[in-house]
Amino acid sequence: MVNAESTINRLTGEWSVSMKFSMEGGVAKGRGTAVGRSIALGRGVQFVLKGNLEGIGTYEDNSLVAYDAEEDTICLFTVTSMGVVHTRTGRYEGGDTLVMRWSGRLRGRPAEEEITVSLFSEDAFAIRQVVRVDGTITTIGEYQYQRSGHGVLEEPVPTFA
Repeated sequence: MVNAESTINRLTGEWSVSMKFSMEGGVAKGRGTAVGRSIALGRGVQFVLKGNLEGIGTYEDNSLVAYDAEEDTICLFTVTSMGVVHTRTGRYEGGDTLVMRWSGRLRGRPAEEEITVSLFSEDAFAIRQVVRVDGTITTIGEYQYQRSGHGVLEEPVPTFA
């Protein structure tokens, strides 16, 4: 299996999540749970996060992440309950870090986002999300994940030649 696919498949399992969003108007913190499932016979992961954020309420984030060997890129597609629909791409540089970027428009203004996934161990990882609008940082999202279970793989992840 390509190293990028192996790294992405480390996201499978059940996770406890703490979240912190630093925004122009203050800070919102929250907690939740996430489930990562292997898809397409180990070629990607579906990742669903559900939680509650102070001042916002119920939050849900549904993502698909995979490695595109043809383009040598990591692809992350996300839909959130706050109306965000983004496709991010990036390169796998090796090791335990995945970095993906998006650029487009938010509220009619030029925007960009960078997502950094840092895998600390088999049981812990973090995501840092930095959003810039008109070149100015407007939101920093920090997610801390701690494994709570392994029981969501319906079948073994195969090894490809």
